Amino acid sequence: MSKEYEISIRIDFPADINKAILKEKERFVAEYGSPYKSEPHITLYLDRYTEEGFSLLIHDLKELHMEHFSVTLLDVKRNLDQDLHRNLYVVDISNKKRVRQLHNKIQGIAVKYHSPFLREKVRKQLEKQGVVTNGKRENLPSRPKDFDPHITLGEVDLSAQQPDLAEVQENVKDLNGVKILVSSFSAALYGKETGEEKFKLIEKTIVPLED
Repeated sequence: MSKEYEISIRIDFPADINKAILKEKERFVAEYGSPYKSEPHITLYLDRYTEEGFSLLIHDLKELHMEHFSVTLLDVKRNLDQDLHRNLYVVDISNKKRVRQLHNKIQGIAVKYHSPFLREKVRKQLEKQGVVTNGKRENLPSRPKDFDPHITLGEVDLSAQQPDLAEVQENVKDLNGVKILVSSFSAALYGKETGEEKFKLIEKTIVPLED
């Protein structure tokens, strides 16, 4: 059996903030069929990876030089993704410039060890849009997307009943204005056998930023 590996590099949150966001994420899953069931986070890098590349990546990430910084949680927004026929409901954040700087540093390191193959989820999304691919990233049309850091609450198909945005904002209003110190990020390797639905965590490392 072949195995697919994914790497997820993200900013995680303190337990109290995590709990409040997770409650609303779970409501999206239960009431609107959202597929976003992971712990709340800000994604810095997510891609298909190689198992042997993970240890090399961690070694290089620990050489990354960047000072601590803070982000503030802002109001909930609804972002239209016409290509994938969905709305994304997200908690917006401040200080995106610094998050993008961290993302760019991580991406410059991580791409050296990524898999030549696309993530299965990405391949299926492309096929939904009519893009033909044999599963390799080298055959993709060049359509880079701007990196927009945020916290995803849920995804709802455009053909489905949409949540009331004001209600979503009310449910997480206590988070509005909360400041979070970013002093580290996590890097986790996941794997699944062909035919399995869910990825399983193999290894996770916390990488500190500079004081």
